[in-house]
Amino acid sequence: MCNLKRLWTLALVGVLQLVAVSGFAQTRLASKTDYHKYIDPLVEVKDFGTHYVEDGAADASVLFPYDRSSTFHYDRPSDEVVSIVRLGAKGVPLLIDCLSDGRLTTMRFDGNNITKAMSEPVGYVCLDILMALTWGRPISDPQCEADGLGACMNSGFYFRPDDYYECYETSQKCEPRPWDAVVQRNWRRQFVQNRLSYRNPYDAVSEMPEYKEFATPKK
Repeated sequence: MCNLKRLWTLALVGVLQLVAVSGFAQTRLASKTDYHKYIDPLVEVKDFGTHYVEDGAADASVLFPYDRSSTFHYDRPSDEVVSIVRLGAKGVPLLIDCLSDGRLTTMRFDGNNITKAMSEPVGYVCLDILMALTWGRPISDPQCEADGLGACMNSGFYFRPDDYYECYETSQKCEPRPWDAVVQRNWRRQFVQNRLSYRNPYDAVSEMPEYKEFATPKK
């Protein structure tokens, strides 16, 4: 009887924890109007110009699409991505809200020996942009030079492009795994506590003609 009570208690605690995580993840930081205006268009992008790769995703981003042909060169990002970057720091809460969004986009993850290639939910595309807009502590190690999926990200602020289940092309949606909600909660906490530092990712490459117009104007 004691063991049965203990099992029921543990089960109840587990359920309450999941409910708490889900509730936290669903608390919006930005308005629904802005969400529909800036995030919804990402779902409609026909071609992001790149795709995520298991051993090189740190270099693959919707912010910096590139031509993989013999004449390698960077391309202009989609207008939908640019519109979020141009929001400046105001785009951060929108991207955090987006992390739990399982709607599929045309962005692809090439997969690996375990996971087959898949279309990416807009939540992961938002994480891609969010990491670039808030690079540095407490989110990531600014001195790190590693490469690959989630390279240099601090624990609790990253989930993989295949951290989803029940992904169906027919429904055009994936279900985020519980870990994704934990990551979203951690991002939200840092934002509410004013610990995130915004940076324009195009400032570091402002001399490149493809990105010069997106850099912060010099005073």
